[in-house]
Amino acid sequence: MRLFSQLSWYFMREWRRYLGAVFLLIIIALLQLLPPKLVGTIVDGVSHQQMSASRLLMWVGVMLITAIVVYLLRYVWRVLLFGASYQLAVELRQDFYRQLSRQHPEFYLRHRTGDLIARATNDVDRVVFAAGEGVLTLVDSLVMGL
Repeated sequence: MRLFSQLSWYFMREWRRYLGAVFLLIIIALLQLLPPKLVGTIVDGVSHQQMSASRLLMWVGVMLITAIVVYLLRYVWRVLLFGASYQLAVELRQDFYRQLSRQHPEFYLRHRTGDLIARATNDVDRVVFAAGEGVLTLVDSLVMGL
């Protein structure tokens, strides 16, 4: 959780993207409740012989439309959430490079180049993972837990 507080500056700046992704995740969670209910309605109607062919096709169409809407919304939330986290990676790497460019030559004698490159890749990747997958896991577990 400390990492989230350290990244709060970025979350506040990109709040629209993150809030949009969270909102879409909630909408998707609600929409995913619809197909099992529809299947139950269809099975009950068919088993009691109370459903006409046109009504059956209507419910199947509703399920198909729901699936398409969920698919499209999943695409949009991924673009919002992971687009924001990849933008964070770009900014962190630029800041890191800028910081390295300002260092004295003695700095490079004290610190091995491989260690610096490892920080530029692995550490930034872990932060980006937290800003994307971490937020997704947190929100998904909260929403699905309700």
